[in-house]
Amino acid sequence: MARSRQTSSRGRKRGPEVRGLRDSSGVAQVRAPTLPWPLAVVLAAVGAAAAGWIVVAAPVVVASLTGPPRALASGLKLATEVFLLGHGAGAVIGTTTITLMPLGLTALLILIQSGLAGMAARQAVLAHESDDLPLEVRQRLLPQLVLTFSGTYVLTVGSVAFLLSTPTQVAKALLGAAILAGLSSLVSMSRVVGWDAMRTWPQWAKRVQLAAAAGVSTVVLGGTVALVTALYLGRARMAEISTSLGADPVGGLVLIIGELAYLPNLVLWAVSWVLGAGISLGDGSVVSPTLTQLGLLPAVPVFGAVPAQSSGRWVLVAWLLVGVGAGVVAAWTAVAPRRRARFDETSLVGGLVGVLAGLIVTLVAVVSRGNLGVGRLVNLGPRPFELFVMSCSLLGISGMAGGLVIGLVSRRRGPDWSAAETGPDTDDDDTHVVAGAGSDEETAPVG
Repeated sequence: MARSRQTSSRGRKRGPEVRGLRDSSGVAQVRAPTLPWPLAVVLAAVGAAAAGWIVVAAPVVVASLTGPPRALASGLKLATEVFLLGHGAGAVIGTTTITLMPLGLTALLILIQSGLAGMAARQAVLAHESDDLPLEVRQRLLPQLVLTFSGTYVLTVGSVAFLLSTPTQVAKALLGAAILAGLSSLVSMSRVVGWDAMRTWPQWAKRVQLAAAAGVSTVVLGGTVALVTALYLGRARMAEISTSLGADPVGGLVLIIGELAYLPNLVLWAVSWVLGAGISLGDGSVVSPTLTQLGLLPAVPVFGAVPAQSSGRWVLVAWLLVGVGAGVVAAWTAVAPRRRARFDETSLVGGLVGVLAGLIVTLVAVVSRGNLGVGRLVNLGPRPFELFVMSCSLLGISGMAGGLVIGLVSRRRGPDWSAAETGPDTDDDDTHVVAGAGSDEETAPVG
């Protein structure tokens, strides 16, 4: 009887084998990509470029519809120039060259690229039996995905720049598109594929990275508070400048959208201000907590937030505490979990992470510099050398002092920093073995 059942089972014709997962009811879920992943990645890259251009063109087209018939064609060309400006290529409007990147637009382009790149990478993952890809498959697949997406995006943006802009713009557009597409696709596709670049990093390196990010975040938060305060105090002057421009409702809306696109730039300028480096506004104008020298400012509403005093007030020096706090936060994030390290080690590490955070702030803030034209619109933004000196020294010294205090007040002593890195950190590590050779005594708390 058993043999006949086996025979009938073996003789039964098998249907097509379905590769995939099964849901709670036991029904097989078909696992297959919608498109071959090379085609999906290429379409995602072209779609990201098209979506970014549409985001820029929409308000420009709306504004152009209220003008003469020829305004639509010039508006589309203007939208393309602004699209390239978001990649760092600059924009040539008439006889004016603009190099000040709208970082808000750049951030939006990165979000679009990340989303579409992740969706395309999902098609490549679906071609395998499960999401848990072998390590060798991840190492082979991820570079192919990133290079395909980045290359297609660079080719698309470069083609647009070649048709409508100067050779200098083409070169800058290629470089900017490669950086934006490469970074955004690498982050999103790594998450989809399951590749963690930091998995082999030592614990101390991960902590240093987290500490630097904490310091930078603290400075950005302080700069945001300073910017909001300046906008509130200068709201009357901003309203006067807006009224003097005499823009219609559509033009006013486009002006607001433009200012929002430059909002991250303004935050980074405020960061440079709270760190004491100040910002330059063209025509010899310098604004800092200790000194404010103003020339003729552009008729842009947001510049109404600039203090009107001919010299700074020393009470504003209190804003430097933002940098001090950022250094302490970076040091705390780096050394507080390692409570058994000596005070000289905590001081050194605190100073190093403070300097690292200052370097990152400087590099990011320099990107927010540029020109909005000629004359009074040249060299707008943070002062690079002053920001480098102030950020690294302020965060570095405060981080070193914070690390020293943390090391001195810690009551726990034990192995040095490098030896403690061999195991995970624990907050309950306050016991040690009190036992001689061959004894079985229990652990006792450290006094």
